[in-house]
Order: sequence, then C-alpha cells, then structure tokens
Amino acid sequence: MQVDIELYRHELVLSEDPPVHIAVIDIAPERPERTLVFLHGFGGDVAQWKRQLTHFSDENRVIAIGLRGHLAHTRTSGPFTTPQLRGDLERALQLLDVAERIVLVGHSFGNALAAEFAQAYPSRVEGLVLVAPSGEFRLAWNYRMALRLPTTVLDLVYPLFRKMLHAPPYVLKMMHAQSVARWRGWSLFRSLRVPTLVVRGHGDRVFRRDSLEGVARALPGAEDVDVGASGHMVMTEQAEAVNRAIRRFLGQASSWRGESPSDRGAVPRSLLRERPWLAHYDNGVPHTIAVPDVPLQRFLRSSARRFPRRRAIIFEGGAMSYRRLDQESDRLALALAGLGIGPGEAGDDPVAQPASDGRDLLCGAQSRRHSRPGQPGLRAGRSDAPGTRRAGRQSNHVD
Repeated sequence: MQVDIELYRHELVLSEDPPVHIAVIDIAPERPERTLVFLHGFGGDVAQWKRQLTHFSDENRVIAIGLRGHLAHTRTSGPFTTPQLRGDLERALQLLDVAERIVLVGHSFGNALAAEFAQAYPSRVEGLVLVAPSGEFRLAWNYRMALRLPTTVLDLVYPLFRKMLHAPPYVLKMMHAQSVARWRGWSLFRSLRVPTLVVRGHGDRVFRRDSLEGVARALPGAEDVDVGASGHMVMTEQAEAVNRAIRRFLGQASSWRGESPSDRGAVPRSLLRERPWLAHYDNGVPHTIAVPDVPLQRFLRSSARRFPRRRAIIFEGGAMSYRRLDQESDRLALALAGLGIGPGEAGDDPVAQPASDGRDLLCGAQSRRHSRPGQPGLRAGRSDAPGTRRAGRQSNHVD
C-alpha cells in the first residue's frame, strides 16, 4: 500500500545534554512478520528509503533511522566517531521499543554501522542487506578537496546542494574526518556469520570498483546482486529490482526461522481467529494499517498535498476538495484565533452560523497550526511536542 511516509516521520531525542535529535520513520502494522531497520549513509536522509518503506510496510514493521547531525533545524556538536554512531543506533532501538531480532538494511556508510552492530550483537540480527557497500570509504579526489575547504566557504555554496546533502558542512567535515575516512571493514566482514545480501549498482562510481566488488567476496556465504543501469543510489534508481532482491532474501530468511513458504504473507493465525473476515480480503490488501501517531491536521495536510482535487466532503448537494478543505480550515483557525479561542476552548457566544456547503465540518482540525504560544493542541494519543518522540512507541491500528 502506498502510504505517505511523511506522516510517520518524527524526531527522536537521543540526548538532551548535549542535544542529539535524529529523524525516524516508523511504520508498524499490527503483529508484523519481522522488523526491518534502514540506515542511510553519509549526508543521506531517511526518506531515501521511501520505495522500500512503502513496499515492505504491509507485513513488516519498517523503521528508517537517521544519523546525528542530519536534521536541518538542530545543531549537534558531535562526536561523530563510528562507536558513537553505533551507540546512537543502539539508543534509538531502545527508545523505539525494538526488542525483537531485526533485519538491518544499510546504504553506503550506513552499511558500516549495520556491520558493526551485527558484530557486536549477532543474536539480535536476523539478516543483513548491504546496499552499495564498501570495505573502506575513500571519496573521489574532488570530494576530498571540497571537504578541506573552510566551513565558512562551504556554507556559502551549501544551499545549492541542500537537496543532495542532508547535513550541513560542519557535520560532513567532522563525520568524514572522525569516522568515514578512517573506517576499514575488511576484517570485520570476514568475521561476520550473519546471512547477508549485497546489492550493488553496476554503474556506481562513488567508490573504487574493486572495493565495491570485494565486499561480497569477503563476507562468508553472502549473496551478491549486481543491478544494471544504476549507480550509487541504486535503491532509488532501480527500486523495484532492489525490492525484489530483498524480498527473495527475506523468503530465504523465513526458512532459517522454520517457517514454511505458505506461512509467508498469510494472516497470522491468532489474528485470523479474532477476525475471521480477514480470510476474505483480496490479495494485496493489508490485514491491518498502522495509524501514525500524529496530530489530526497532518492527515488533512497530507491528503491536500497528495490528492488536491479529490472530493473530501459531499454535503447537501455540494462538494469540497481536499485542497479547499485545507484552505478553509486555515481560514477558520485564523478566525477563531482572532476571537481569542484556542484549541480545546469553547466560545461563549454562538454567533457563527453553519455554512451551507459543510465547510464547518472537520476543518477545525487545523486550529493547532495557528494556536497561541504555550497552548496544548489536540493530538491522537500524544502529549509531547509536535513530531518529537522521547521514549517508547504508541500506535493505533484499524482493519
């Protein structure tokens, strides 16, 4: 099912002092088959896994975890060493209540963290998927020269590359010096005893070809998939091919767990006993849907962005699109704020008359967007700051 992954994105607070916030996308259906954890690389972003998150989220809990320093509005002082970054991953899994065994999926330098975690906690890792991996991360000469420039100079040109690089120059310089340029993983790869899939883009030129091809040879029993017509960002450039390779790998993983092929993708028996109607769902229809734990107005904003002209309300012979409903709810929120009415408050004098086209229905959800400072807003099962999660996970599900 094509979910809007931005509804499932939030900030995870790893530390208050010093402040360390990271981006997380967490989609969890009820009773998932397994948990897949995705790790982006140097300068990457959790949304780079969009095609994989939407593809695998029907049956699995899928989590994309960001690197420290890769949030535009927060400043992280470091350190950015490999042990610290692996510690961030451990802390994130703890806060997200991930106690089960996981499949780690990394890209580029994210593979280094995946391998480090698998070596430290082999009993917690069911399998590894390494996308565009390398045993060492020696950047091309032009990138290395750029990182030697003063941060003040790089700050001037960074806006031109903001869509490609999701960390500011000071983070890129520190992370490259403290971890990326120093990491050597050949001996680590040879020592791993975790089932592993290696996925490479045939035209990848970011790192040396012999370094890219040597990873699968170094890993005992690893499966190697070379995807044609793709480069370093193979999971976005050839998403369907990458998804097929991962799905085949997960099918093999089921045999490690003692499952039969008929068990995969089927309704869990315990869930089927509780809801026998699920057996009649068409193929491709998910058994449960993970309801994101976000303020209500974000659902409306998402629908207005994705389906702007689709009808949202049909009332008394009239219709309103999601785009117009979003706009009208903004107008209502501004009007209420002008009257001094904030979220959760009721007006003393019912002077407003119902609109004949139904615009007064549902559109009050946006009032949170224009609330007065310091006032709490209406949230679905949440009481902390918008889009921020400190510990634990709360999810509601519907059939």
